[in-house]
Amino acid sequence: MATATFGSPVKKLYGETVSLTTTAAHLLYRPNYHEIMLYCSSAWRMGLAPRLASVHYYNGTTYTNYTSQAVDRDSTTHVPLDAMTTAHTLYLGLTDRTRGFYFNLDGTNLNANAASLDWEYMYDISDGYYRKLTGTVSAALTVGETVTGQTSGATATHVYDNGSTYIIVKNLSGTFLIDEDVDGAAQTCDDISAIELVSRGTPYFTDVSTDADGTLTGTETLSQDGLYAFVLPTVARGAIAAISNDILYWYRFTPSATLSATIDVIDLIPACDTVNYGYAEAGQPYQFSLNMVQNGAFEFDHTGTGTLNVTWIQH
Repeated sequence: MATATFGSPVKKLYGETVSLTTTAAHLLYRPNYHEIMLYCSSAWRMGLAPRLASVHYYNGTTYTNYTSQAVDRDSTTHVPLDAMTTAHTLYLGLTDRTRGFYFNLDGTNLNANAASLDWEYMYDISDGYYRKLTGTVSAALTVGETVTGQTSGATATHVYDNGSTYIIVKNLSGTFLIDEDVDGAAQTCDDISAIELVSRGTPYFTDVSTDADGTLTGTETLSQDGLYAFVLPTVARGAIAAISNDILYWYRFTPSATLSATIDVIDLIPACDTVNYGYAEAGQPYQFSLNMVQNGAFEFDHTGTGTLNVTWIQH
C-alpha cells in the first residue's frame, strides 16, 4: 500500500489495539490524526467506512446537534436517547451510503424497556419544483410510477402519498388542473382541490429492509453494544432544510415504544457499504494517510483471532 509523504513533521503518536475475530470490529477515526499504521502478525481484512457528518435529535419540535458527541471517541460525552419516544427521531447524515451503524453504548445507561427501532433512509428530496396535489387518494400509489391527469393529460413521477388526502410528484410535463383526477397504474388521487410547490429540502423516507439488530437482548433494543445492520439501500443525497445545508446521505430511526430514562450512546460508527473488505497480509505493517473528509471509520475482520496494533500519527 502506498505511503503518503507529508511536508510537515510528525507531532504526536497514539497507540491502541483491536482484538480481531470472525465478528467484524468497528473503529472510529481518532480526531485530529492524519495518518495510521496498522500491524497484525496474522492475515486480516479491512474496510473503510463513510464519515458520520451530522447527528441531530428531533424531539417533535426542535433539532439538537450531537455530531461531535457521536464521533469524538470521548467516553465522557455521549448522544442522549433518554426516554426517547415514538414522536422523537435521530437523524444521521453521512458522506456516503452505509449498510448499518455500530452502537458503542455506556455499559450502565442501557435501555431496559421492550422496544425495537424503526430505521428509514431518505429515498428522495425536493429540489423546490416538486408538487403537492391535494385530493382523495384511493390507496397508496407506487413510488416511481407515472401519474397522469385525466383532463389535462399532464404527467409526473409519483414520489410520496399519505394514502388518503394528497400525493407528491416530480418531473412534471404539462400542467395539472384543479378538479381533475390524477391516475396511477392502479390507484388515483381524485378531484384535485389544491396544487402547491413543495419547499426545497423536504425529505422523503422509507423503511430499510432485512433489519438485524445487534443491540437487541430479548425484546430490548439498545441494551448492548452491537451493529444495527440492513441491506444497503439506494439513498438519495441532499440537504434537509430543517436540519442544515449539509448535502449528505440521510438515515433516521424512531423507537417503537418509549425507551428507558437514561441511555448514553458513546460512539456511533457507520459500517462499510460491503463486507468484501480488502486483504492485509500477515506480519506486514500498513501505513497510509487518512481521508478525513470522506471517511470516518474502519471495519476489521479476521478468519480466526488476532491482535491488531494501531498507531495514529498526527502532524
